This record gives sequence, C-alpha cells and structure tokens, in this order.
Amino acid sequence: MASEPDTAPRTPAPGGGRAWIRPVALVVSCLVIGFVAGWVLRGDDGPVTVLAPPAPEQSGEGPAGTTGETTTAPGGGGATTEATTEATTAEEAPAAPPDRAEITLAVLNGTTVTGQAAQTAAQAESLGYTGVTAGNAPTTTDPSIVYFRQDQRAAAERVATDLEVQAVQALPTSGALASAAPADAQVVLVLGPG
Repeated sequence: MASEPDTAPRTPAPGGGRAWIRPVALVVSCLVIGFVAGWVLRGDDGPVTVLAPPAPEQSGEGPAGTTGETTTAPGGGGATTEATTEATTAEEAPAAPPDRAEITLAVLNGTTVTGQAAQTAAQAESLGYTGVTAGNAPTTTDPSIVYFRQDQRAAAERVATDLEVQAVQALPTSGALASAAPADAQVVLVLGPG
C-alpha cells in the first residue's frame, strides 16, 4: 500500500522561528543598564590631576627639574590642559650610581627584632656590597629609610632599589640617629617595622 503524500498544512512554531530575539534583547538591555549604572555610580569627584615625578637629584620644582601637570575635565570629556617647565638638560642629568663595592654601607636595626640588621647586611653583601656594617639605631615606628651623607644620593638610591626600600633621605647632622651612624658610612639603612 502506497502512502499518500502529507498535504496537511503545517503550523509555524511559536514565535515564528525568532525565539532567539528575546534572550538577545534581554542580554543587550542588561549590558546597557549595567553600563549606565556604573557610569552614574562611579563617583567622579571632579578634575583629575596627574603630576610628573620629580627629578632624582631635585625636589621636583625649579628651572632644572621637570614638573608636568595634566588636568582632565570631569566626565572624561577629553578637555586636557598640560603645563610643563623646561626639561632636564643632558649636562644636568643625574650621575650613574656608583658600583656596589664602592659604597660604604651601614645597616642599623631600628626594630625590636634581634638580628635583622645582620641578616640585611648579609643580603647586601650577596648583592655585591663589601664590608657592610651592622648595628643598632634608636627604635623607630617609621618604615625602613635609606639615609645618605652629603653628595651620596646616587649611592643611597642604588641601595634603596637593591634592598627594596621606598624612602631615601639626607642623614641628619645631629641627634640620636647621627650618633648611631658609623662615621665612615656614606649610606645608612635604618630598618623599621614597615
């Protein structure tokens, strides 16, 4: 028996084959609402100012240093104002840091942890510093600081970089720290709790 061809009319699927439109529209609307809510709630407090870092040998101000300031209008509309003083010339460029073996370094423990100065002095010697002195400084609550004597800033910055210390300052000429620092040390690292 031969089967008869199916001539019954077919009914279209619900949504007419466009069932994907609703989920896509939902995703797009969620993205738009999320973007708008994030933009409104981002907490823009006004203009943003970005300052250029100061030159290593200078305070960051004055004719030999480079100071730059960029101000962006609220909302990031692209309005940018830049002010820059003259750049550091080649003859005023900071000197290259001295070799580690040429730096007379003292490591002083300003914490209550016994042996920390000796341990850090050994670490410095493993990096190439020679004859590193270890001792104690007055107890401090300040973070570790690398101090330098006159004309030894480049050496102090090398020590700070090598031993991952953030602060570099001139060594005070009087007071408890000046008394604790060995007289022959060009650079003095005072270890703090931070």
